[in-house]
Amino acid sequence: MKREILIYGLPKHETRDYMEELLATDVTCAADIARVKAAASAAGYHSFRLAYFNGEKPNFARAVRV
Repeated sequence: MKREILIYGLPKHETRDYMEELLATDVTCAADIARVKAAASAAGYHSFRLAYFNGEKPNFARAVRV
């Protein structure tokens, strides 16, 4: 499966990290990332984060070892 780039950002006046919103999923290159960040900044978003998704299912047993 093709690697997907996800862009998240916080809305204007929001400081809590868990309130970030998914801004774009159809990103394929650095130019697309810059375009989305510029448009989102103009709309008041800040604190952007990129995430990569390879299509594999999560392994919760490995993530939650106690």
